[in-house]
Amino acid sequence: MRRAHAVVVLRYALAAALAAIAVPFIAHAAFGDDTLATPSAQVFPTRTGIGVTWNPVDASTYRVERKQGETDWQDASGDLASSTTSWVDESLGAGASADYRVVAQTSDTESVTSSSVTATRTTTAPVVGDVDVLALNAAATDLVTWLRDESASPVTASAPIGGSRTLSAGSIKLKLPAFLAGPGTYELTPSQIELTQGDRSCTTSGRLRVTALAYRADLELETMAASLLVYSCAGTDTTAAIEIRFKSSIGYQMLSVTPNPLDAGQVLVGKTSAALPITVRNTGGEPVEIERVELDWNASPEWKVASNNCPVSLPAAASCTVTLTFEPWTHGLFQATLTIYNSAALREEVALTGNGTSLPRPMGVSVSPTFTGHTVRWLSWPTSGGTTTRGYFLHRYVDGLETTRWFPGDPRATWFSTTDANPKPGTEYAVSVVNEVGEGPVGPRTAAPRPTDQIAIVQGEPAAAELAAADLGGNIVPFPGEAGSVKPKEAIASAPDGRTLAYVTNDQERVLWTRQVDPDQLGVPVKLWASPLPITHLSWSPDGSRIAYQAPESGDDGALPCVFVIPAAGGTPEKISCDVANPSWMPDALTLMVVDRRLDGDDRFARIEAKPGGARVSMLPAPAGDSASVRVSPDGQWVAFATKSNVALTNRWSAEVRLSPALDGEVRSINWAPGGDRLLALTSSGRMTRLPVSPLGEMTEWPPSVLGSTGSGATLDMAWQRLGVTIKPTPAVMGPQVSISFDSSALPVGTTFTCEFQGTGRPAAACVSPVTASGLPSWEHTLLITAKEPSGHVTTAVRTFTVDATGPTARVVAPTYDASTAASATVQVAASDHSGVASYDVRYRKASYLSGFGAYVQPWTATTATSVSLPLDAGYEYCTSVRAKDKLGNVGAWSAEKCFSRPMDDRALAAPTAGWTRTSWSAFYLGTATQSTSYGASLTRTVQGKRFYLVATKCPTCGLVAVYAGGKYIGAVNLAAATTQRQAVIPLPVQSTVFSGTLTFTVRSATGKFVQIDGLAVRRS
Repeated sequence: MRRAHAVVVLRYALAAALAAIAVPFIAHAAFGDDTLATPSAQVFPTRTGIGVTWNPVDASTYRVERKQGETDWQDASGDLASSTTSWVDESLGAGASADYRVVAQTSDTESVTSSSVTATRTTTAPVVGDVDVLALNAAATDLVTWLRDESASPVTASAPIGGSRTLSAGSIKLKLPAFLAGPGTYELTPSQIELTQGDRSCTTSGRLRVTALAYRADLELETMAASLLVYSCAGTDTTAAIEIRFKSSIGYQMLSVTPNPLDAGQVLVGKTSAALPITVRNTGGEPVEIERVELDWNASPEWKVASNNCPVSLPAAASCTVTLTFEPWTHGLFQATLTIYNSAALREEVALTGNGTSLPRPMGVSVSPTFTGHTVRWLSWPTSGGTTTRGYFLHRYVDGLETTRWFPGDPRATWFSTTDANPKPGTEYAVSVVNEVGEGPVGPRTAAPRPTDQIAIVQGEPAAAELAAADLGGNIVPFPGEAGSVKPKEAIASAPDGRTLAYVTNDQERVLWTRQVDPDQLGVPVKLWASPLPITHLSWSPDGSRIAYQAPESGDDGALPCVFVIPAAGGTPEKISCDVANPSWMPDALTLMVVDRRLDGDDRFARIEAKPGGARVSMLPAPAGDSASVRVSPDGQWVAFATKSNVALTNRWSAEVRLSPALDGEVRSINWAPGGDRLLALTSSGRMTRLPVSPLGEMTEWPPSVLGSTGSGATLDMAWQRLGVTIKPTPAVMGPQVSISFDSSALPVGTTFTCEFQGTGRPAAACVSPVTASGLPSWEHTLLITAKEPSGHVTTAVRTFTVDATGPTARVVAPTYDASTAASATVQVAASDHSGVASYDVRYRKASYLSGFGAYVQPWTATTATSVSLPLDAGYEYCTSVRAKDKLGNVGAWSAEKCFSRPMDDRALAAPTAGWTRTSWSAFYLGTATQSTSYGASLTRTVQGKRFYLVATKCPTCGLVAVYAGGKYIGAVNLAAATTQRQAVIPLPVQSTVFSGTLTFTVRSATGKFVQIDGLAVRRS
């Protein structure tokens, strides 16, 4: 093959001539313009001299003037007729040069003169011969070109038209400037060259090297010998050469090299190709000098010149051969260029192409499992072993038997994948690649790892395999036996341990089912509930015990939405509330996040109790808007909801709503990954999109991971299943000593667990079920259980729970008196606690009228009674207190004391003065009394206390008693009353501090007034 090689340009001083060539003759034809136009002159060589031609103007005569050297301009032609447009100067000597100009004159003596042009007459006139050819060397390498090699004769030359002249031979037409000044090298522009071959043409730039040239006096071409290098042509990437001979006596050089390009084809690695001959033929009329033949400097060593019999000079019509070999060391495409340096216009370049081939190398496969099937994938190789890949054999190994399946190659594919819906345990897969050489070795066998996650989907079409699962790459595997089902499935949810699905079928009635779906077993569907009403928005509680769903209040699909909860083991649904929608369990497994429509104004996200009435626990700051699907994150921190083509996130503390990038359709369903670090969104297009979620709730990664279409059906819902831990039900409130059980039966033997009570400052620690902790403060706590399987796979489970570490607040509510003559006191106690009171401890201490309090006595411990009877000794003060224990085991603080006293008998009072009488009667306190009617009679008692109570009789004839503390008057007691009152307890003025000394009671009424003393009560408190 040939490639153009740059040639050094020798520029001649032909500027004026070239300018004249480039500008076509312009006729003077301005209507109504009387000014004489200036002619443009050109020169051209003839065999007998120099020709001058010009464009006609409105002149009556012309003359051609000539100037040689320093002489003046001379009239060379004499007057020429107005119809004359050319003249030949035959008087200029051979080898001489002269300047020429044309003078146009009108009849009224006005004249104009053209610019001068220069010409040189050749020393020897060119010989007219019989060499008549247009020879095109298209340099047809591996580059793009529509030109082809062609040598054609005879050559016809057209008359000048519009400044151009066309040479034609065979299918070649070459349009060049009509006149050239003579031999020399011309750089031509695309406006000066037009090359046509067959039905295609192009304008192009090029270098024209003229060896011999002559025109006739009538402006026809007489003879021409030239070479044209065409630099580029529309639709080509190569340089072409054209040898031009028109009635010339000069021969030309041209080589033809075949084949070009040279394709060695496919050669096995390590083998040598057959001999690859290249024929070099001299298609010109002159010998061609062969300077050298060599491979380009950077040619790969796979190519070698085996032999070369081309002589230094290749005669016309002779040929020679260069033989190559190709020996690839590895598979792949190897290219090189063989260059033949020669004396023709172009050096010849042959593009060499060879393809090293081998059997394909082994290829690995990836096997991704769902719980019931496998997806096998492998790369698509457009080529392998240096050749086109024809296809692949998928090898399947079960119980020592091998089967194969053929997959034709597809160069447009990036991956190949296939599903195995119900493989036996231990099934292995491998792939072998087939190319044009043959089948390569079978790649390594690969078995599916233990499945841990899958995405269960329902498509709602009875004719489709509408109950299916996708691996985390989005590859769909139908459930075994699901194709052709007659009951379209709708809503779907996964149990927290990932081993059971709940879904709804729609076949005349809606039925809620559960079905075990795990790697070990595909169970039989269990019917939980049937309803004529739609059942949607399934949500399985984190403790696995209950399933929440949404259904309309009545048979009207437009009725208020209601939320129901049904035991996962079966039973009757319990209506939580109506005018709420989109239930999603909180991690405490006791409350639900819903869209609450029971409010005036905008709908709100609300946390409600999962029991009848749906009492509102709290509301989120952000409005719910038109939320289509609501899902709470596993840790309860985030609420995700669908809003048109976006997934939105908000939390329990802020009104801020964060949006994902817009997805490819309306978001129909969303699911959290069980680990809480990703969201999965199902759009109306049937595609699932995985969105990463940062701990700060940012969904910033874009583009998200698009798992692909879920199939031909209109997928309605999906559920992320992950085998993991289920934390068993926990009470609404727990004490500071907690014990929480979890079920890990979905995980393999050897799985280890760590537990962390988050926010307590306690580090995560290895744990088993039940996990226990003590001393937790009152608060809402979060337990994080992390399971690490022997394979390294990690799953988590979260439970929020409330700890009540505060004991009940207790109080003594009776007795309410300060002193009493009764022999016992009925002590009544009470307490309050959120968790309920379980029992009481009641204690007392006592002090006599002469001493301080003794130690506490606790006669009642862990009693459930709220009333006890306390025996009282006369002359003592009693102070009682109580504490309570709640049903969580929290013991409250001792209450404030309730104090009261029983009086000492009157016999304990001394009578230092006369006038007192001791008497007895059952109506008296302790059966005795001391009485007097004598003014000034006194009774005394040494005591310690702050509060004192006199026990005496009140009556219509009773008198007055003055009271002295340590001789100081502190008050008087009037015993007169309308009716007689026995054992009346009369408080005396309270002392600011404990008084220790003698109390004196002195009769101060008129003689004859009756004073009857029955006892004295003393209190230190």
